[in-house]
Parts: sequence; structure tokens; C-alpha cells
Amino acid sequence: MVVQSQITIKVADYPHKDVSPLLDHEDFVYIKDSKYHVKSGIAGILTKPESLKFKSFAEQVKNESTFSLPTHKLILVLHGDQAHKNSTFQPMLADKLSKLGYYVLRIDFRGLGDSEDNFDPKIGRTIEQDVEDITSVYDFAQSDACEAWLGRTLTLDTIIAHSRGVLSMFEFARSHYVPNIINLCGRFDTGGLLQKVSKLHHEWEKDNGYWCNTLRYGKWTDIWIPRNETLSAGSIDTSKFTEVDDETSILSVYCSNDTVIPITAAAEYSKLFQGRHTLEIVPNSDHNFYGLPNDPNVFDLPIRKGKVNYSYYLMEILVPHLNQESQINRFCHSHKLVRSRLNPGDLRDRWPLPFEFSHISNFRDIGGYKTKSSKQVRPGIMYRCANPDQATPEAIKYMKERLYVNKIFDLRALTEANEGGIISGFDVENLAFNNNMVLSPEEMAKHYEGMFLSSHKFPKAYEIVLRNSFPSIRRFFEYVLQGEVDEKHSVVFHCTAGKDRTGLLAMLTLGIAGVDVDTIARDYELTTIGLRTETRLIEKINNRGDQFYVMLGPDGREKARMYGLDPERMARHVLSSTYEAMRIFIDQFHQQYGSFNKFFINQLQFTQKEVDTIREYITI
Repeated sequence: MVVQSQITIKVADYPHKDVSPLLDHEDFVYIKDSKYHVKSGIAGILTKPESLKFKSFAEQVKNESTFSLPTHKLILVLHGDQAHKNSTFQPMLADKLSKLGYYVLRIDFRGLGDSEDNFDPKIGRTIEQDVEDITSVYDFAQSDACEAWLGRTLTLDTIIAHSRGVLSMFEFARSHYVPNIINLCGRFDTGGLLQKVSKLHHEWEKDNGYWCNTLRYGKWTDIWIPRNETLSAGSIDTSKFTEVDDETSILSVYCSNDTVIPITAAAEYSKLFQGRHTLEIVPNSDHNFYGLPNDPNVFDLPIRKGKVNYSYYLMEILVPHLNQESQINRFCHSHKLVRSRLNPGDLRDRWPLPFEFSHISNFRDIGGYKTKSSKQVRPGIMYRCANPDQATPEAIKYMKERLYVNKIFDLRALTEANEGGIISGFDVENLAFNNNMVLSPEEMAKHYEGMFLSSHKFPKAYEIVLRNSFPSIRRFFEYVLQGEVDEKHSVVFHCTAGKDRTGLLAMLTLGIAGVDVDTIARDYELTTIGLRTETRLIEKINNRGDQFYVMLGPDGREKARMYGLDPERMARHVLSSTYEAMRIFIDQFHQQYGSFNKFFINQLQFTQKEVDTIREYITI
């Protein structure tokens, strides 16, 4: 048992293994938060990334095309009314998402399944109580208890909720940012719930509740649903769901033959979240993703309990929606415009210099991100990019007259800069990282062969580069400290690809500003999009062919065989900028340096007052 302040996680024997056995990569757990829970807490099943079944990292990389490497991302799956963690589609969904590298937790809300009883049996399972249970999971994911158990903390990346669980999910998201929310058959007109209960249980108000039969501790049991439980869900004002963070992406999935939730709910949620909402309809399916009697099964789906199982159709919607490419594209889309916190009318393009216009790859504003102190990284003062030496005259003019670029910091070694070319027309200061060693992606991989093997090996190289770059990093922030960086005097920093050294400096800037680690890693991953136009570098690395084996050392071919690599795949690794590479590096950074604030004081030798001033200059 691992305890972190008020959060406890207990891995227990699964009591229903004879009826519904767990997968090899699943654990039955109790999560207890002493703020809310008085006994065992909420029960759940955590499905771990299936790639963990391979004992060596080489085996994991070799099988990465089928089983993605483990991520720092948690997906929470919530059941509906009088349901449980193994209802309908949930076990199948957890298994499929674990193949994408996610940790997937499906829970029983209090009063249901294997979780402890409702806090007040006379009130029952209220929406407020559900939100407390979700909050317990949210807090657990970031806790020392989670790190002690799984070897890492997690970010609650996605909540997938069905039916009544949708109301609890949206209520939680009104006060907690979650990047992805998926609404499966959620009610919009909550008054409809009261009508439904009245139709099924005519005397429920007079009797102060009604009986229902549901699964409790593995047995079908009659349980009492107090009147207040129904009123709690039936009185939610769904119009307030507009308070969900405007950067949250929302997917709704409804069923064409649903007799529980009217299909009009789909249109209402589409209207409520216009501009960040996607709608999918599962044809021929009922509320629980099953076909009706005599369903012609036009999609040739498997049969379960004598019914067409539309959960398989649902998987074809949810799994692609949550794959890595879709996640990158959604983050890019939701952050393509930078809106000032102080003036909502002040809108800037995060990518103000498209390659077709500028001939500069990966040029983007690092401002606009929210900080943990409810501030914002100041937009329009810092830009990052790949080598801008081939900038068009029009781009140079735009940089000067519209972006007000006053200074450019070149993070390349002097010889690397001279050979690669230096942009003209600007005050360019060389801040060579890594003791002035040449560190193009190709050269870096030569020195740190792990970068050929997997992006998860990047952090080792990044730590060495960081440690050998303190003077250059300090000089950059000294310039900021002088008060010379603002909307009329912006700066650009770059290396060769605008990926590794540039990514490190962007990480430190966003980190000291107070941006959360999840957002920092997602910003780093945007380089995946930004580098698609860097054809010079891509062609140079791809043309290396069999030379990659030589770069891996005397046993290069054997090492490549162990990892299941060929030159094409090694080239992709060298050019990659994955979310996980940055998350793993930030984990190691915090283990070594404690925090961004401590790093600036202890390693860069700034005073606390100077650090506060830097933070003040780069946030609003």
C-alpha cells in the first residue's frame, strides 16, 4: 500500500476472476481519498499499456508498430446509471486503448459495483459525489502514490463517459482542464430523466425513491434509489457546460435507435460546443451499443447475447480519434490562434510565417499557453524555428515590420552555423549549446546512438546537452532580465531543425513561466508538424541508408536487429519530436534539479528576485 497525503492506492485480488477474468496487463485497485471516502474507496480496473508485457526495451521497440510504447497519459472511463466498470463496451475499449500506450482506468462510482457505499444512503449517488470520485482519480494520477506504483505520474488526458456519467464528466470539467472529452449518449435535457423515472416508477416521488436491480459486489441485487439521487441528475443545468475549458476537444457519439436518450441531445451538444465539437452517429444501435431484434447486421459485426454488438463499430470511432496523429493535429488546431488573456480581441497566429511564404520551417510563437497561476505566457515576444537562413525577402520584411523581431539567438555551434548558413538583416547572437559542439540531429545521433533506437532515448542526450549549455542558457535569460523583450522587441531562437536545442530552451522558458508539463510536451510535439517542410534535412538524413548501421557502432547491424530497426525507421527516430521524449526528459529534469525554479537559482545562478522578474516579463 502506497500513501500520498490523502490519496491511497491498493492493488487487490480481483473478486470476480471466475466470471470476468482480468487481462494479464490489468490490475484491480481501490483508490481512496480521505477527503471523500470512509472505507475502501472507489474500485477500478487499471489496464496498463500492453507493450509492458515485453520485458526488455529492445523488445518493446521491436513490437512498437503493434503495441505503442507506454505513455504518461491516463484515460478514465465512466459508466452510466445503475451500471458498473465492466458494462457493455468498457473492457474492449480499455484493451484496445492500451495497445496505443495509454493507461486506462474504468471505475465504479460509489454505491455501485465494487466501490464503497454512498456517503449518505438517504441521498444516494449524487452528481456532486460522482465529481468527487473523478477528482480522486485526477489527484491520484499526479500523486507520489501513482509514481511509486507505476514509476511515473500521469496526466488525465481523456475522459470517456456513457449516459448519466456524461453529466458527471462535464460537471467535473467545468473546473478541471481535460484535453479530450468523449460524450457517449449523454442526456442534454435533464428534465427528461425525471419524465423517464415517472413513467417507469409512478409513485417514486411519493415513496421518496424506487428499487432497481443492478450488479453490486458481483451479484445482481435490488438497491434503493433515493429521490434525491434522481433529482440531483435531473436538475443539472447543462447550459453551464460552456464553462468547460475552451481548449478542450469534445467528441459526441449517439445511437440512431436509442430509446433512452433522444437524438436531439446530439444537436444540442453540437450547438453548445460549436467550433470544438465533433459528432458521430452509430447506425442501428440502441443506447448500450446493441442492435435491435431482427437487425440485418449490414456491417457484419460480431454477435453477443443474441444481438449485434455495435461496440465494435464504436471502437472504429474512438481508437482512431485517440491515436497519436489525431492528438497532435487536435492540439495544433485548438492552439493555432493565440488569444491574449488581457484583450480577447487580440488574436495572433501561432504559425505566422507559413513555409510557402517564408521558406522557414517550424516557425511559431511559444506564447499564449496558460500557466498554473492562471496567467498566460506573453504572446508575440518569443518565436522558435528551424534554421531561417533561406528566409525570403518578404518574410524578413514581415519579421521586422509585423513581428517586430529585434534579435535572433542562434543555438548552433559556430562551425555548424557557418556551414549551414546564417540569416542576414538581423542582430544575430550565437549562443552555442553543448560547449560549441556541432549538434544537428544527425550529429547528435552519432554521439548519442540511442537517438537512432527510439525517441524514448532522447532524454539521455538532452540531459548531457543541457548540462553543457548553462552559460548559453543563462545569457539568453539575462537578455530577458534586462527588460529588452516585449511585443515591440521580440526575439527568435533556433538551431538546425528547431527541435532539440530549441526544444530545450522552449521547455525552460515555458517551465519557468509556470506552464504545466503536459502542455510543454505537446508544444514540443508540434515540431512533428513544423518539420514536414524541412526537406533539406529530411533528404540528408534519409539518404544515409546503410550508414546508420555504422553509426550504431561495430555491432550496429546486430543492435538494429535486436530493436527491429531498418535505416528508414532509424531516420524517423532521429527526426522525431514525440510527446513522450519530452515528458520523460522533464521527469528526469525534476528528479535531478527539483523544479524549474530551483534550476534557475542553483544551476543558472539567478537570485529568486531575478527569477521572479524573468517570470513577470514573459507572462501576463
